[in-house]
Amino acid sequence: MKRTFETLLRPLQGHFATLGLLAALVVTVTWWFIVARGVWLAVEWVSA
Repeated sequence: MKRTFETLLRPLQGHFATLGLLAALVVTVTWWFIVARGVWLAVEWVSA
């Protein structure tokens, strides 16, 4: 029974790892987009 459960769980762990990496990438890109936009707005404000 334990072997069957592990066999069924193994592919799911791979999918969760992939989804976790993808989510981390999305969060990182979003964070840097927000930071870049903030810097751009600050530069616009200073140069106005």
